[in-house]
Amino acid sequence: MLVLLLPGCFQLREPEPADAVSEWIQPTQIDILLSNFTTAVERLNPANYERCFSGPAYRFVPDPTAAGTTAALFANWSVSEERDYFNSLRRRAPATPANQLTLTNRRDQFFTTDSAEVSALYQLRIVQQDTAFRPALLEGSIRLVVRRRNNEWKIAGWRDQRTTGAQATWTDLKKYFISH
Repeated sequence: MLVLLLPGCFQLREPEPADAVSEWIQPTQIDILLSNFTTAVERLNPANYERCFSGPAYRFVPDPTAAGTTAALFANWSVSEERDYFNSLRRRAPATPANQLTLTNRRDQFFTTDSAEVSALYQLRIVQQDTAFRPALLEGSIRLVVRRRNNEWKIAGWRDQRTTGAQATWTDLKKYFISH
């Protein structure tokens, strides 16, 4: 009788796409989290991109100059908006993404053993097909508040900051693709 009831204990589900699983490494160290994040951005992998963030407490703080008159757009920016902007960008990308993200001058400042801030300069070369968004190179300073929970590091906060006067920033990219 037990053998007949046993199959009812298990439910089948749709498997995750192969690329989402094969590119993800459990982020037990900050370096692995940043590697997962970089790979997700470069390959425009929305499942892995979203896995880098820490749920309801996550907040993005835009570069104030780039946010400009649309600062209200970023007032409650959460993981949901990260997902929406990223999917919008992905829909406008070539079939084989060719983005390149480089983080330099990285500094980690630990607050506790499970909480730190990662600061770095970034260069993001973006390949997409929406001709109304012209910048192909984004530059700035990224500050990520990262937290470890259940032995996995995740991004709990992100502050974008312009480093050069005329260069587009990640805020510009998010602002455009969340609304187009």
